[in-house]
Amino acid sequence: MTRCVYLALADALERLGIGPVYHMREVGKNRHQALWIEALDAKFEGRGEPYDRERFDQILGNYEALSDYPAAIFPAELMAAYPEASIILSVRHTEEAWLASMESTLWHSHTHAPVPNPSPMAPLSGRYHHHCWADDLPKHGRAAYRAHNALVRSLARDQGRKFLEYKPGDGWVPLCAFLGVEGENVPTEPFPRSDDWVEYKKTVEAERRREEAAAATATAAATAS
Repeated sequence: MTRCVYLALADALERLGIGPVYHMREVGKNRHQALWIEALDAKFEGRGEPYDRERFDQILGNYEALSDYPAAIFPAELMAAYPEASIILSVRHTEEAWLASMESTLWHSHTHAPVPNPSPMAPLSGRYHHHCWADDLPKHGRAAYRAHNALVRSLARDQGRKFLEYKPGDGWVPLCAFLGVEGENVPTEPFPRSDDWVEYKKTVEAERRREEAAAATATAAATAS
């Protein structure tokens, strides 16, 4: 359920002719922040009308598929709005792998942002950090991940939806089989490995190494004294 997995899967769907795909990168591009905030307020705070197909179509009407946050916060609402849609649940091999990726991307960006945060995405990201894991991803993230996946599995089963659970590394074969892509239409090139956080992750890792080096130096100095 991380951004890099979502992005790779979004790129794979478009490679298979299913597109355009609505991904988090589309939110800012289309200035949809206020609409998603409205949807979150309705879902979690009971303010305004809950989003139905007509309301979601304001955002998604021109897209063939969707992935990533903030759409992933609305599995029940989206499945009710689009009963014809197939469901792909993208999961990590372990909860720890998901949490580590989230902590080095969305959570790090949120907790290290300037105050006030000038980003046009800040009001939206603040809302979903609050509602999804009570502003404490390290403490509540695993439970949120577990609950989300259980909900999607349950809804898909109970509604008899066409459903695929997909993990990083599964490649083209299960995805193409699920989507009915056969023969020469199955790509032979490597599966996309897109990660729009790659440079940010490098910065976070460099920061972590600096902090570890500083801590080691301080320990050595204390021991010497």
